[in-house]
Amino acid sequence: MRAAPFGVFAAGRPAEAARLVAIDGSVSHEGEGIYGGQAVAAGVAAAMAGASVTSVIAAALSAVPMDSWTARSLRRAVVAAQRVQPDPLARERQVRSAVVIGGYPWTDLAPEAVGLAFGAFAAARGDFRTAVLTAVNMGRDADTTAAVAGALAGAMSGARAIPAEWATAITPVTGSCLPSMRGYHVLDIADLLTPEEAA
Repeated sequence: MRAAPFGVFAAGRPAEAARLVAIDGSVSHEGEGIYGGQAVAAGVAAAMAGASVTSVIAAALSAVPMDSWTARSLRRAVVAAQRVQPDPLARERQVRSAVVIGGYPWTDLAPEAVGLAFGAFAAARGDFRTAVLTAVNMGRDADTTAAVAGALAGAMSGARAIPAEWATAITPVTGSCLPSMRGYHVLDIADLLTPEEAA
């Protein structure tokens, strides 16, 4: 989740977004954990520049080793999402089955979460509301997958894509974790990250 803002900051520069995430990620992650962040940041950076769903996915894949677990999960999820399936529930199951290792209870795995998030994004064809709901409904690490799918779709369409009833529920932060952030709204932070020419 924390990789998405690097894509906003490096809008239109997926390789730079991936480079920055590798530096940030090395504080707490290695290997696949960093690859997951790089895929997300690169995808968001491409989406910020108006890339299509296919190009966003290609940017994400270009940022990670093709033989990595992250790349394999992402590809499997996207292929499953593109299969014609008019029933949203069946499509969610299709994507989930393509990525999730059955019987493995631990859900906080970057390659799995990234695959599910990109699968939800691809199944929704970039539509914000559908991408977020698809990710949430697949379960597992749903807060992460929904945040990533929403970041990808939101980067494509902007704040106007967020349903009004969802947007009004977001209020300025209380500062309980970071007192210095008290009173800031998420849109204030987005404005700080977004380059002037993109605004």
